[in-house]
Amino acid sequence: MDDVSRVFIGVDLGDKRIGLSKSDPLGLIASPVKTIPSADIGNDIQKIIQFANECTAQKIVVGLPLLMSGDMGSQATRTREFVQLLSKNTSIPVITEDERLSTVDAANILNSNHPKLNKKRKPLDAYAAAIILQRFLDRLNN
Repeated sequence: MDDVSRVFIGVDLGDKRIGLSKSDPLGLIASPVKTIPSADIGNDIQKIIQFANECTAQKIVVGLPLLMSGDMGSQATRTREFVQLLSKNTSIPVITEDERLSTVDAANILNSNHPKLNKKRKPLDAYAAAIILQRFLDRLNN
């Protein structure tokens, strides 16, 4: 086994919160890490870059909220603009990953594993970020 770390981070952008996840050093398994409040675009970008640097991430994977048809709606357009700004502010490669139904999947996982958690206290955004990242990792490793 070589010493090259393949840590990636996942980002689930939201209007109020941003979910963050990271992979294990082998780039095989994504785990939810934390949710940060979304403030303004400049502050959000700095917090994501700081997290990526702390994790020594090789890549930043941002969820792209496509419509169920696969087309780009207004949210996907906003996300692409965010990704362009993020890319301009870091040397870490930034890519997008289809995030359709990631929040639904995250809610289902949390409800089945932690049914007594208060809905407002559930780290839904971080779990959605982990699902987005895991989809990327699965494609990367297959």
